[in-house]
Amino acid sequence: MLSFVATFGRGCCLIALLLVAGCSTYGPARPGEKIYRDVQFAAPGGHRLYMDLYVPKTAQPAPVVLWIFGGCWRFGSKGYHVNVRDLTTAGIAVASIQYRMSSTAVYPAQLEDCHAATQWLRDHGAEYGIDAKRMGASGESSGGQLAAELGATEGKSRIRAVCALYPVSDVTELGRLYAKPGRLSLIEKLLGGPIEQKLKLADSASPINHVSPALPPFLIIHGARDRTIPVQQSERYFLALAAAGVEAQFMVAPDKGHWFRLDDVQFAEVSRFFQVHLSR
Repeated sequence: MLSFVATFGRGCCLIALLLVAGCSTYGPARPGEKIYRDVQFAAPGGHRLYMDLYVPKTAQPAPVVLWIFGGCWRFGSKGYHVNVRDLTTAGIAVASIQYRMSSTAVYPAQLEDCHAATQWLRDHGAEYGIDAKRMGASGESSGGQLAAELGATEGKSRIRAVCALYPVSDVTELGRLYAKPGRLSLIEKLLGGPIEQKLKLADSASPINHVSPALPPFLIIHGARDRTIPVQQSERYFLALAAAGVEAQFMVAPDKGHWFRLDDVQFAEVSRFFQVHLSR
């Protein structure tokens, strides 16, 4: 367990460095799409939040997937490692959002920001060629937790499908795994205190505790060699979804650890998943 926890610390630091290194790097618009950068969608407590919109040029307004980046709820950028970026080639817009980091506000502020983004898209998406009535959500790692919670709290009439990449599905379990005396883990910083003092909030933040038949369809992808978030978290989450009658798929990437880019086969499945569920 100790080596697992150490790996978690090193992994998050590495991810943070990569995110910082890539924050200022944006690719140009691709043929057949339009990019709108730094569109403000909320300002909770005066903290301005922005999204980037990748919109395909289609005859009719395009469905949209809300992308939520990972980074331990503490690091990251809307402009880097947008794993579903190529959905525009399938006629689906992508809205990559910023949200408050745990250094700015504790949970559930991050989820509230995701809700604010979805509402903004419903109110203003048409101005950008987006049909927000056909909306899905996706995220990786901590962003996968937020995407899953967004699907659970918005419901399938508003979020039609969720693709969670190596998500945290049980915050309580992971918080206990990484807890150390005298120092708050990244999960405890999200919660605002030691895990044993924040169990109610941790349980509330855990998608596995919000499984019901009211959830939208799910696609979960997790690396078999993930030493940051155990693949067993996704296995148990998938089984709980299936037991509740939720339409769910689970893909294990046998040679992947944590925080990986989708390969062609995985992306094709993600694209198919959203095309099916956002076309209705």
